[in-house]
This record gives sequence, structure tokens and C-alpha cells, in this order.
Amino acid sequence: MKRALIAILISGTLFTSCVSTKVSRKNNFDYSVLKADKNYIIETGDGNKIRAFKYLNQDDLSLFGSIEGKEISIEKNQIKRILKPSTGKTLGLVVGIIGAAVVIPAYAGNRPVGQ
Repeated sequence: MKRALIAILISGTLFTSCVSTKVSRKNNFDYSVLKADKNYIIETGDGNKIRAFKYLNQDDLSLFGSIEGKEISIEKNQIKRILKPSTGKTLGLVVGIIGAAVVIPAYAGNRPVGQ
């Protein structure tokens, strides 16, 4: 039971942490990499995170999208960086960690036959 709880906590952490940076100072805030109707996480300069922002389009000053069906706009000068959740990477990591948590203790506890 203890192992299952640890596995659940690790997988929960991984589901919230696997992201890739799409827009930041490193790429000179190149917003052309954003794709319409995709979800992003937007970090603002004041430290807030806007999760599940569905990007729709942009103009010179703002990004337009929706959160839970409500359309919103965010000024580009307030954006620190934009992240994209990487579900495929997260799923692979979770499967790998859970597999290792099950397999490694099973092999470590085995003893050679006859001893």
C-alpha cells in the first residue's frame, strides 16, 4: 500500500511538471510557434500562471484565447513565457517510474536458488 501511495504521488508530480517552453526571452518572444486551438500555460511577469489557455489568434499587442469557454486577451508585454504541456512525455515517464517501482524491488528481493 505504501508503494502504491508513493507511485501515485510521483505520477501526480509528473503530470503537472512535464512541459516544454514555446515562447520566452530565449527565442525573442517569437509567438509564431503557437498553434491555434492548442492549450498552453502562460506565465506573466507578476508570477501568475494561466493554465489551460486555448490559443486562438494574436495581433501586435495581445494574444487572444479562451479559458473554460470565456474569451480573454492577454497583453504581450505582460507575458514572461508560454509553456506547452507535454502529455506524451508525461505518460512515458509515469509508465517508466511505475514499472521501475514494481520491477526493481521484485528483483532486489530475490535470492539465488539453494541459498
